[in-house]
Amino acid sequence: MASTAMDKGAANMETEAEVKRLQSELEALKKEFGARLAAVEAQLPKAAAEEEHVSAETLAMIAVAVTAYLGKKVKIRSAHLLPTVSPWGQAGRAIVQASHNLKR
Repeated sequence: MASTAMDKGAANMETEAEVKRLQSELEALKKEFGARLAAVEAQLPKAAAEEEHVSAETLAMIAVAVTAYLGKKVKIRSAHLLPTVSPWGQAGRAIVQASHNLKR
């Protein structure tokens, strides 16, 4: 009976040691994940700022295309990229653009 109690005590000590090892491993993984997440978050504002900018080449190409279509020189006053396209928003823009009566 004494050996059974010793076996249980030894098993408990091994289990506690395993739990502590796993906890320390988990803490290390949490730190690594936090560092990786911080690195990704640091890159996000840069990527978002780049996407909002419309390049001069793109504006020039738009101006040339509209000038060719209308037959007279145009000046682009402003241009910006739209956020993610939703089907409802796209349909609304199509209706508004189709309702314009362009004179040639």
